[in-house]
Amino acid sequence: MNILLRRCLVLFLLLRAAVLYPATGLPSREEVQQTLSELSAITGFPIKHPVAFESITREQINRYLQDRIKEATKPSELRAEELTLKKFGFVPQDFDLRKNTIDLLTEQAAAFYDFHRKKLFISDWAQTSMRDVALIHELAHALADQSFSLEKFTRKVENDSEKSLARQAVVEGQAMWLTSAVIARREGRPKDKTPSSDDAEPSGKFPVFDEAPLYIRENLIFPYSAGEQFQDAVYDKQQQSAFAGVFRDPPVSSQQVLHPEKYFSHTGPSDPNLPKDPKGCKRFAEGVLGELDHSVMLRQYTTRQDAEEVAPKLAGSQYRLLEEKHLENHAKPILLVYVSEWSDAETAHRFFHLYRKVLEGKWKNFHVASESDTVLTGQGDDGWFRVTTEGKLVRSSEGWPAPVK
Repeated sequence: MNILLRRCLVLFLLLRAAVLYPATGLPSREEVQQTLSELSAITGFPIKHPVAFESITREQINRYLQDRIKEATKPSELRAEELTLKKFGFVPQDFDLRKNTIDLLTEQAAAFYDFHRKKLFISDWAQTSMRDVALIHELAHALADQSFSLEKFTRKVENDSEKSLARQAVVEGQAMWLTSAVIARREGRPKDKTPSSDDAEPSGKFPVFDEAPLYIRENLIFPYSAGEQFQDAVYDKQQQSAFAGVFRDPPVSSQQVLHPEKYFSHTGPSDPNLPKDPKGCKRFAEGVLGELDHSVMLRQYTTRQDAEEVAPKLAGSQYRLLEEKHLENHAKPILLVYVSEWSDAETAHRFFHLYRKVLEGKWKNFHVASESDTVLTGQGDDGWFRVTTEGKLVRSSEGWPAPVK
């Protein structure tokens, strides 16, 4: 769902994805060419032209991010995304999405490849990621970009949060996998791959990251950790052709990244229907929640065990934010309609009861008007709500000024 973060994240190497060492300066052209040759040998991607590179300061990274947000995101899109995150309870009501994204990536970014300028930038400030790691990772992007335009690849579905996240996992996961593979080869290890994941708890070294909402942290790390595991699974099945294969036939959801067997079988998400828009309302935002979103939701408001057992059984979902047309702008309430479909009725019934805990957890005021084994109604911070389950579906309407029928 966090499109803003993904638009800014494209082709960044994050500090949490690398070992930390003092900065050692820019590499030589010979080092760059040698690394490109190693990457080309592993992937089969041809080296079509040299890659330009230069150093960049923390202040320049910050300005780059601010410019990117202005270029890529309209104010109305930013507001819609921020309100969506707040309506689902992923972030607190006073959360500033734009500022947090800029601060977070300024803190985390060690290097990036600018696909507009076709240039690699490596940060020059002390305690950056190990230069060799940054160089391999970013040159993996640069080499892939010469065969598959990463700008087109990532922007093609940028308004579909699940497909966008899946493609981000392809880009960053492959670069992570290749970084491990090149280092392993240089160290003479027998295997040319060492997939890993970064599930580290807050370390104190990155205060912006450590204090960010769980949803933001998970969305930041997912393309690197889950993406690397996904690339490894595809490599096991397709060998060298896997590197081009994931660009030609990318996954379409976070679920396919997390469960490669669904990618191989082309099992995509379902598209459960939302109810017809009420009269007097217009659409403000709409989209889907994927497995990662539901996993974070359940971890945040229920338990990790619930998340691990329930989220993988998601079949699909849809949500829509609505606003009433006749009210003045400053008084318009934002209404949420949301439906999720599950693999079976038993899981849907379980999620129905878990979603009660989500509602109770995300609001300061939570009052139940009626409750049965299939229907829950009442009032929360936003207004009246109604949650129902039938078969494999769970539906929720939230924020209404009067009881929902």
